[in-house]
Formats: sequence, structure tokens, C-alpha cells
Amino acid sequence: MAAARAQLAHLAEWRDLASPAAAERAGAEFSGERALAADLLGVRPWLPPDLSPRQAVAAVFAHEWAGFLALLGEHGPWVYIADVRALQRLSGAYGALVGAAQDVTEEVALSAAQMSVALGPGRTLLPRLEAVPYRQPRRAALAAGALVALESAFWTQAAELAQERHRVWAARRL
Repeated sequence: MAAARAQLAHLAEWRDLASPAAAERAGAEFSGERALAADLLGVRPWLPPDLSPRQAVAAVFAHEWAGFLALLGEHGPWVYIADVRALQRLSGAYGALVGAAQDVTEEVALSAAQMSVALGPGRTLLPRLEAVPYRQPRRAALAAGALVALESAFWTQAAELAQERHRVWAARRL
């Protein structure tokens, strides 16, 4: 179980995107990643929602400048962040979700996943956790709604960080 949890919570990918060419390369490298575009664009309403993964990485770079593209866990969220501090914040929020989800029963996990997906098409962290057998149910585990709240907290933090980066980018363009 520890190995399964590590699959979910470690830093699986990390790319330093310091130039448009680096963003293009990363977009090409990860163009087959199903959740990449949805994860990046879901917290950036100023970008077109229908971009491909390749286009999404380039568009985020173009609207936020240099940053880091990271995958939190093998099935976790893709994030584009400015610095290690932002990575730590998002890793902490995602780790809280993984930690809480490992304690619930399969029924609660599936209920939470269904509730999360119903909130929006990009809300797929809870369903993605089910790709790995990581659960160790405990009596005092959270309810499905609490798991959905943890996923919402992650996406809210990701959106706030993206909005701040975009605001700084826009201010420099004036």
C-alpha cells in the first residue's frame, strides 16, 4: 500500500519552461497526456477551453511567462507554477486529498468521485485516484462530501495561483 500511495503523491514529472521553445517541446512531449489540457485550462478561464495538450502548454506559457510544468503523482493533476513555493502549496493540498481518500471505503470513494465529476468536466482527481489500489479504510474516515471539498480546495488554490501569475503577466504588458 505504501508503494501505491507513493505512486499517487510523488512528483512524477517536472519541466522548467524558460522559453517558448521549451514550452513547445514540453507540449509535444506530453501531447498524449489525457488530463494535461483539462488540468491547465480548467483553472485558466481566460484561455480557450478546447486547446490540445500541446497548445495548452504553449498558451499558458504565453500568458504567464516562464514557470514549471509538473505532474503531481502518476495519476494526479498537471500544474503550471511560478516557483517551488507554489509547488509546495499545491502538493500539500493534493497530498491532503490523497491522505483522506486512502482512509475511506470503496463506496465512499466512488460516491465522492461521482459527486466531483458532476461539479464539472475537469474535476477528475478523485476518479483518477481509483487507478491505483491505495485505500486502507478506517472507521473515522471522511464522508464523500468532505473528499469533494478537498478536491475543490486543490482546484481553488491552483486557480488562485494561475490568476496571480496572469495578473502579473498582464501588468508587465502595460
